[in-house]
Amino acid sequence: MTDAVYAVVFRGEVLEGFSREQVQASFARLLGLDAERLEQLFCQPRTVLKKGLGHDAAVRYRDALQRLGAAVSVEAAAITQPAAAPAEPAQIPRQPATAAQDGSPAAPTGRAATRAAGAPPAAAGSRGQATASAAPRQLAFTFHGEGFEFFRIWIVNILLSIVTLGIYSAWAKVRTQRYFYGNTQLDGSSFDYLADPLKILKGRVIAFACLVVYSVAGELSMALGAVMGLLLLVALPWIIVRGLSFRNSNSAWRGVRFGFDGSYGGAAMAFLVWPLLGALTLGILMPLAMHKQQRFIAGNSRYGTSRFAFDVGARPFYLIFLAMLGIGVAAGVLVSVLSGLSPALASAVGALAYLLLFAFFNVRFTNLVYGNLVLGDNHLVAQYQLGSYAVLMLVNMLGMALTLGLFYPWAKVRNARYAAEHMALVAGDDLDGFIAARRQEVSSLGGEFADMFDVGLAL
Repeated sequence: MTDAVYAVVFRGEVLEGFSREQVQASFARLLGLDAERLEQLFCQPRTVLKKGLGHDAAVRYRDALQRLGAAVSVEAAAITQPAAAPAEPAQIPRQPATAAQDGSPAAPTGRAATRAAGAPPAAAGSRGQATASAAPRQLAFTFHGEGFEFFRIWIVNILLSIVTLGIYSAWAKVRTQRYFYGNTQLDGSSFDYLADPLKILKGRVIAFACLVVYSVAGELSMALGAVMGLLLLVALPWIIVRGLSFRNSNSAWRGVRFGFDGSYGGAAMAFLVWPLLGALTLGILMPLAMHKQQRFIAGNSRYGTSRFAFDVGARPFYLIFLAMLGIGVAAGVLVSVLSGLSPALASAVGALAYLLLFAFFNVRFTNLVYGNLVLGDNHLVAQYQLGSYAVLMLVNMLGMALTLGLFYPWAKVRNARYAAEHMALVAGDDLDGFIAARRQEVSSLGGEFADMFDVGLAL
């Protein structure tokens, strides 16, 4: 039969606002071309990057490549097809993937390169039986940081922040984040933190100014303070969305950035309306509110152009809260009984019960949230354990108390190592095939507001 099929065509031109060198660098990174073959591609009057596509798929290819600055077009053709066949990869000269001299992962080539240049992952039926039936791989996270190594970074950050009256704190944040990102690896590749300290500093200056206005207003008039508090509450969805956008867009793995596309209306429902309903129902709907929040964060997060999904209902959140309620009631009864016998023993048991309750929530909540994150055919596995996590918390608390806070770098490293050792990614996809979406500039202002007003943005 005769069907209309489409091809994505490149004629060596770049879009307005992009330089030829910039677009060439993007093509070189994504397609793995050397300088000679790259020059040939840009000198050809017409190169078919992808053919045999349906209209929607061709448009997705075109849009993704245009985000890189390439002036590509979609051309229709009529061909006779005896049977449906998989689309052919781009007919672009390729070279074998080799590791870069600086130790960074090699650029993808072949089919992976074609997909990285803007194509969505192919359906299982069009990738061949070998790929479709490949067994999933469980890839462990690893963390290579050391306590004393981070202590040197941490103490310098503190001293320079004091000397510069807080100005250096933006650079301190970037140095800290880059240390932990760079020492966290998955499948042999480290994560990257790409934020600009100057943007963080501008956001912090504005956030600090707003905090001063908020504090002064409260001192001058209770009514004015209430108005400022209401304005902050109204701004909360904006703060959350901008904070998550800034964090994700400046996080990357293997050259592909994360992203966040949540709406302000969705944030208002998840972080204002549902918690309010939880309060009005005396906590009955609070687990459902937490479920809505995690679905909002996960469902609007992406890696390149591939979206995450939160594959769990609200029932496990209710089970966590019921278990915590049971532990809390049992601990309260035990402390009440012991308080009549030995107040000191009752205080110690109460402190241990609080530690156990906090550890129980963190373990169950982490395993529930991260253990149900799905990205295409890939999903995370979280296996925190109550006993080992409680010991981790106890040692960190004692270390902080006995050293007057100087144990903080070791505690932070221990937490990061524990998280890496108890998480993994079950990969069913070609990880190099995800699309590197062109990063949109987002302001750091939302993230800095979150830090200033203690708004929790973590997934």
